[in-house]
Amino acid sequence: MGGVKRAAIISGALGSTASFIAKLALSPDSPAPSTIQSICIENINNVNNDNDLTWICPYTSLITRGICLLCMIGVNALMISSFLDGMNESGSVVGTALSTAANFSFSVSA
Repeated sequence: MGGVKRAAIISGALGSTASFIAKLALSPDSPAPSTIQSICIENINNVNNDNDLTWICPYTSLITRGICLLCMIGVNALMISSFLDGMNESGSVVGTALSTAANFSFSVSA
């Protein structure tokens, strides 16, 4: 038997990371978009007191959510690639078990 099957473990870690990024993108009380929106409002109020440009801040929140969504899709693509590599190097049952175990382990720590 070979050593550690890295691709399957990396696949599990990427799967839990994609889940975390999806929560940032899609959760209504997500800290990322709300923080970006509050920073936007604060900076616009500090820079420009004459015009009310705070209407643009909800759009920055949507852009942040969109970026998180695109990152989730990219991480999921990497996860599938490493999952298939892990199944190639260790077999389907062992690769699936390692990937699932790593996913659970990293999900608990996140």
